[in-house]
Amino acid sequence: MPVTTGCSNAAIRTLTLTAAGLTPDALAPLTFAGGTPALVLGFVSPELSFAEVAGSLRAALDAGTRLILVSTAGELCSGTPGGLYDPGAGDRDIIVLQAFSRDLFAEVSLHTVPLHSEDIRSGDIRLSHDQRIAAIRQELDAVTPSFPLDCHDSLALLFIDGLSASESSLMEAVYATGRFPVLFVGGSAGGRLDFRNTWLFDGDRILENHAVIAFVKMAADKRYGVFKSQNFRKTAISFTILDCDPIRRTVSSVIDPDSLEVVGFIDALCQSLGCRREDLERLLSSHTFAVDLDGGLFVRSVAEIDHATDKVAFFCDIDSGDELFLVEATDFVEQTRADFAAFLDGKPAPIGGILNDCVLRRLNNVPNLPRLTVFDDIPVAGFSTFGETLGINVNQTLSAVLFFTDDGTGRFNDDYASRFPVHYASFQNFFSRARSNRLRMLNRLRQRLIQNLVSRNDAATALYGRVEQIGSYTAHIASDGADTLNSTVVELLTAVRQATEEREAVTEVLSARESELRRAEERREAAETRMALEAQLQQAQKLEALGCLAGGLAHEINNMLQPIIGLTELVMDDVPPDSQAHRNLARVIEAAQRAKRITQQVLTFSRSDRGRDGPLRLAEAVRSTADMANVLVPHQVRLVWRIEAEDVMVHADETQVAQVLINLIRNAADALGGGGGEVEIRLGTVGPGDPAEGGWPNPTERCAILSVSDAGCGMDGPTLKRVFDPFFTTKAVGEGTGLGLPVVHGIVTNWGGRITVDSTEGVGTTICILLPTLQAVPTEGDAPLSVARG
Repeated sequence: MPVTTGCSNAAIRTLTLTAAGLTPDALAPLTFAGGTPALVLGFVSPELSFAEVAGSLRAALDAGTRLILVSTAGELCSGTPGGLYDPGAGDRDIIVLQAFSRDLFAEVSLHTVPLHSEDIRSGDIRLSHDQRIAAIRQELDAVTPSFPLDCHDSLALLFIDGLSASESSLMEAVYATGRFPVLFVGGSAGGRLDFRNTWLFDGDRILENHAVIAFVKMAADKRYGVFKSQNFRKTAISFTILDCDPIRRTVSSVIDPDSLEVVGFIDALCQSLGCRREDLERLLSSHTFAVDLDGGLFVRSVAEIDHATDKVAFFCDIDSGDELFLVEATDFVEQTRADFAAFLDGKPAPIGGILNDCVLRRLNNVPNLPRLTVFDDIPVAGFSTFGETLGINVNQTLSAVLFFTDDGTGRFNDDYASRFPVHYASFQNFFSRARSNRLRMLNRLRQRLIQNLVSRNDAATALYGRVEQIGSYTAHIASDGADTLNSTVVELLTAVRQATEEREAVTEVLSARESELRRAEERREAAETRMALEAQLQQAQKLEALGCLAGGLAHEINNMLQPIIGLTELVMDDVPPDSQAHRNLARVIEAAQRAKRITQQVLTFSRSDRGRDGPLRLAEAVRSTADMANVLVPHQVRLVWRIEAEDVMVHADETQVAQVLINLIRNAADALGGGGGEVEIRLGTVGPGDPAEGGWPNPTERCAILSVSDAGCGMDGPTLKRVFDPFFTTKAVGEGTGLGLPVVHGIVTNWGGRITVDSTEGVGTTICILLPTLQAVPTEGDAPLSVARG
């Protein structure tokens, strides 16, 4: 087959060729006017030697070109003689290449992630579900993209070993880290339908049991949108899974929630579809299954029906308690056309895109594939997958990412890109929500079974009592000819007694099983609580270690600053006061004093020193700070002091009160900028039931509230979350240390108080400190003041 150029433009180039055609000259169409591509994706037919293709392609491309190769279950490329689904025009030994310019992808950060799925592949399962996720999460913790991730201009292209059976484990680990706030979209590597091998290539290595992630940052004038299409609709038939193996993804039996009848899954399918076992595969070619979560269908395609073991294997995750809905196929071409038209509504013409389309969609719609022409004039390429990823793992879905040029009007809208935080929350909650659904379903079945048994047991008890009455009556009126009636009643009584005993035994077993389930749930909750506490402990230990290190460094630096300041002052006495040398030495002392103040702040942050804390009349401490604070702020900033609680007593240190207020007032003055304005310092009290201010929760006891407010620039959400992080500052280099608010937080916490920040960007900031008040207790004579909590 000759080299064929598919649809291409200045941002995206596509190419189809054979392994023999992999030469530098043949790859020339992938080069852009601005130079080499930012990224090249390659989709390799399973009929080719993947290793040979990877080696040849790596050698033929420029060494600096980022390259990802994925084995396929079928290649996709528009603008070729055979059409989208047959880019080789009948030749199965082909490679589809797709190159992206640097005018489209400003940055690309490429990473590989081991999936720890070797035991799944071998059939010798060694890791539990939680252990596997923990192992993958540890790998993800080592992944650091080369640029900040922003859901509006960044996304993650994900390619994963299609036989690892770890798609959901990977995505659950991704959301568990909380470090990658972008959309993950891609597919699972495909291969021959003997399901023996799938491969990935990250530009350096051929990989199995791995995922390859390309974090992509769009150029400034480019946007992305996400297209999803499933040609299925839900039927009224559903099956509740009872017995399954979630790791191997097999289902053995289902249960009728109403009758509580347990049936083999294959038999239940045949009964619902009205067919024989040998006809089941044929009928399911136009049907599949899906889990309904919040009105969305998450397809669960059947991988194999094993009549010998009476098990049905799935390509996607299933578990006990899942309700599987039977879904039927709709018109493949018309559904895709309608979905794509709805997707493009209000958008400009797309530049191009990447398609991830399930191999089952391809196999189930072979006669209709040539009729799907909606992508013919768009530079798109991709592959038929063993599963798709669109935030989470799905099957039988076309999941595509398409690229657009932003017209600058701000009207570009895409559901996934524009509302990504909503989708991220949904994806993140998918796994816990699925577990909750299973628990609710199992609990509902358990309760219904108990109710069923109890009601039947009550009926048996009543029947038993009635039969006893009949038996007694029969004994009284029996004559010689009534022996047959009497013996029949006795036999009936015995049968009822046996039935009652059997039901009581079943109830007892069920009660024991319910207790086991309750204990298992309690153990799970205890384990989650323990893990959370361990995580908190680890964080506390890290902070403690950081505090010790910072304190040690600050102490040593402080020791070095003392002779610098002292000797410099001595030298200043020996030089003329109006000389340049004197002025330079003054600058040395000023810098050293600043360094000394910083080290003192570090020492304050790194240790809990409560030795000087004691009963303090807070109003007096605030007033004593006023004169010093008025000198420290620029003349255009006016400090307004509102002391509304004169006699309030707290457990604090007067010097540290001054340090806290000066830090907060200087920050407020800086927020006002060069134009100046007012900074309000207010001291009052608040108690249980009083209206909360500034988002502050109502305290459970009488407290002093000390607040500093400004009408300055305010803070955005990300800044607000980090205000108490050590060394975090929004000020220019040399103007801030990032220790002011962390030091304030540490001091207030040591006093047993709490601090909150209420800020709105462009409106202003209010920082409130809440301290439990002390109640003075009169004593005899000259005894010192004793205090009690009020």
